[in-house]
Parts: sequence; C-alpha cells; structure tokens
Amino acid sequence: MIMILASNIPAGEYLEQGNNFAMINSLPSDLLVDVLSRVASSSFTDLFNSKLCCRDFRGAAEEECVLEQVSMVEFPVIHQWLKSEKVSWFLNRCVEIGNPEALYRQGMVEYFSSMRMESGLEKLRRASEKGHAEASYVYGIILVCMGGQSGVEGLKLLNAMKGSTTSQSTGFAIFQDCRKRIEAVIRTMWINNHLAGRQRRSCCHENTSRLKQTWEGRSQVEDDVSCEACKWDREVSLFCDMLR
Repeated sequence: MIMILASNIPAGEYLEQGNNFAMINSLPSDLLVDVLSRVASSSFTDLFNSKLCCRDFRGAAEEECVLEQVSMVEFPVIHQWLKSEKVSWFLNRCVEIGNPEALYRQGMVEYFSSMRMESGLEKLRRASEKGHAEASYVYGIILVCMGGQSGVEGLKLLNAMKGSTTSQSTGFAIFQDCRKRIEAVIRTMWINNHLAGRQRRSCCHENTSRLKQTWEGRSQVEDDVSCEACKWDREVSLFCDMLR
C-alpha cells in the first residue's frame, strides 16, 4: 500500500470513504512519478504490485525516470539465464534507459565474461558518471591498468572517490567495502578476462604491506604503504586477485 500525506490539502479530497487509498486522479502526475521512483529504488516487487493498483499507477511506473531508479537486488547478475523473456526485456530496458546498477552489472558481464570489452567499458563509464561507486572503482582500475593517459584519468577518478568520503574512514580504507560488493558480483560470473598483462607498475619501491588474518580466515592487507604509487599498485593487485 502506498500512503500519501499532504498536510496542506484536506484529507477528504484524497481519501475514499471507507479506505485509505488516495484518489489517483487527484494527484499531479509528477508527484505520482516521484512516489513510484522512491518505491522502485527500494523494491522491484513493491513497484510491480503498485502497477496492479490502477491504470495511472501502471503508466507512471513505466516512466523512464522510474525505471532508472529500479532496484536490481531481486534479479540475478546474468539475466540472460532467465527463462522469462518479459523479465529479460525489462532488465535490458533498464540498461538502455541508464539504470546505474543495471549498467554496472551488464558492464561487468560484458567486460570480464563475454569479452565484449569496448561495450562493457562504456557501460561501466556511464554507470560511473551516474555516481555508482562500484562501477567507478572498476572503471578506474581498468583505466589504471591500461596505462598512459587512460591511467592518468583512472587515477583521477579513484582519487576523487578516495577524497569524497565523509566517514571516519580515510584514504584507501573506503575501497574495502566497495571491493566486497564487487566480489559478490564477480562470484556469480564466469571470468574470462583476468586483466593479465595489463597491470603497470607505478614505481620500484618495495611493497611493505603486511598480511593479517581476518575473522573470516582470509588474508587482508594492512594499509601501511607510505608510497602513493605503491598503494595504487597494490589496489590494482587486490582487484585482479578477485578475478582469479
């Protein structure tokens, strides 16, 4: 159920006698679209159920600005495995419209699994420009691996991410959670592109990072590298290790 509160408008104008449903034809279309965008960003199931309410809801739910916000949590990363043509069409539509999460997922699949690297990199770029953190990280790392001017642009992007945090975490520590979310996506894919041979050493300093055991029993690198270039080399290595 979607409840709409409007303190400046008499409740009786919106509420039908005997129920709490708003009269859809009394709502401005832009307000309805905004409400459904918020619903979509939280749950696709709730958005789908909203479409069943009435024709106006169904029409508003198909607006591009709503589909751009749809949560992808309830869908598999590789939606080509789905037997439902309608669901696959819907997810492809989200990619076309520019849903950041849909772009990120499809970009990951194309670049690292399907070997459609140009197309995959473009989708990661688009998702990054929309503020998708994981897409920005992966896109930046790929550019760094390319070296040259692309590497410079990649470092700019990653440094911008590193400097944008408002939490107590500083520096490279903000990438830790980002890597965990990326690894969860990578685990659902068949990796064919390991970025082998694409890494570029930034300097010749000895990497003095130490490994410590986490509660999960996995090794984690402590952030005690003083050289900025070595830190980025290590960040690239951490990402490439996830692809193996």
